[in-house]
Amino acid sequence: MDPQDCGQDIVLCALCKDAVVPMYCEVCHIDLCKDCVVEHLSDTDGFHKVVSLKQFLLTLRYNSACPNHPTKQCEQHCEECNVPVCGICVSSGEHDQHKKEDILKILTTKKALIQKDLLEFEKSIYSKYQEAAENIPVQRADVKKNSEQLIAALNKQREALLSEIDTIAQRMTAEIDDIDAQIMTVIEKQEHANNRTINDIKQLILDLKSLLDTCDVGLVSKYRSRIEEFRKLPPKLKISLPNFLPQKINREQLLKQFGSLSPLLIETEERGNTWPSPGAESSPPNRPLLDVPCLITYIPITR
Repeated sequence: MDPQDCGQDIVLCALCKDAVVPMYCEVCHIDLCKDCVVEHLSDTDGFHKVVSLKQFLLTLRYNSACPNHPTKQCEQHCEECNVPVCGICVSSGEHDQHKKEDILKILTTKKALIQKDLLEFEKSIYSKYQEAAENIPVQRADVKKNSEQLIAALNKQREALLSEIDTIAQRMTAEIDDIDAQIMTVIEKQEHANNRTINDIKQLILDLKSLLDTCDVGLVSKYRSRIEEFRKLPPKLKISLPNFLPQKINREQLLKQFGSLSPLLIETEERGNTWPSPGAESSPPNRPLLDVPCLITYIPITR
């Protein structure tokens, strides 16, 4: 096929995106229309070599030696095998019944596809991946902040629980002090009565000894025995002292009372194409990794 007749695929200018391309920069590997060639060559950032697109494709064509027959140039492209083929390859019968296209047409089509892909990589995909990479430190910071907030919430709940335990212990301590005071009052009352009786008995013993030693008939005759008053011994206090009956700590119940963490949920959100079709809605912006954490339950303070 004559190269003059095979450039049927339209290649647009990489700069203005409108004009049909007749030129090509071999240094920058971009397609250019005639109007944009001057602008491109005026760029002083680097060296440029602009040739006609047809010349560039012909150069590629005549530099395309067959990998199986190095002395032959590939003039066609086997669509099914996706390889360039020379006349010997075709005549060998290996590619019979396979659709074949002129190599220049394939080069034109592939160049247009490469240019399109390059443009999308440079203008869209790369920036989106850069944006995703920049969002990773933000997510990492969100995770750290969330963990700090969780720990703070746990410590607050722990303090609330400890405060309740302290309140209960203080109340029971006050009850023990009150019980202790009541018992001591009873014991001291008994002690006072017992000491008074002992003193009375001591005095009676002295009096009885004195009467035994006296010869005074009047004193001895007036004696009245008081032994019955003291034969009945004083009552013995029987005190049932209170005991502390600790309940077995139920860890599961305590955990329910303390609170729990909401389950971790990690999802991947499909973001759609990086190069949306005209009129297509863009994907929603990323949400923050986690909301402000909170505990599910709390300890009610009762008095």
